[in-house]
Amino acid sequence: MKSVGKVSPDTSLLFICDVQSKFENHIFKFNGVVNQSKYMIKICNELKVPIIFTEQYPKGLGHTVPELLKERNENNKIFEKTLYSMCTNEVLDHLKQNHKDLKSILIAGIEAHVCVLQSTLDFLENGYDVHILSDAVSSNNNNDRLNALKRMKQSGAFITTTETITFQLTRDAKHKSFKKIVPLSQERREYLLANPSSSLSKL
Repeated sequence: MKSVGKVSPDTSLLFICDVQSKFENHIFKFNGVVNQSKYMIKICNELKVPIIFTEQYPKGLGHTVPELLKERNENNKIFEKTLYSMCTNEVLDHLKQNHKDLKSILIAGIEAHVCVLQSTLDFLENGYDVHILSDAVSSNNNNDRLNALKRMKQSGAFITTTETITFQLTRDAKHKSFKKIVPLSQERREYLLANPSSSLSKL
């Protein structure tokens, strides 16, 4: 049966793709990427969903922005790379050794038409479901971002949002983390209302 894109904390993992300081002034609505990625990191930490950060050539492009690193815990791995795809041999080995039950990969970060796209294709080829958090991915311009989202959908990725994934992961208002999740979602909504120019909601 073809996957319908359900997710569970026990079989999911969040990738934060190359949200590095040197890209700040070159990415369409970079602040929106950072804010929604930060929200998703908090959610995943609360639900004990593992997180992997990647950094593209950090010697030249800097490290992950401080706003996201502040939310990182000791279990959140960071992988440096030069390959555009996050699906490096090192990352694949890590997944096979440490996340044997992994089914669903959630992706936030940049750039949608380069590293996010190539990662998506590679992870799909390796048998994983891929969920693109459309409000947390961007490119140097919105046209490349939108075309990348269409391209990834054509290849079988699920195009979704951070809040959609949040409530898929929890599923029930009786979830033990519900009272901690709701304020985070409310904070996200208030941020978007106060900062509409940072929203990446358009598909």
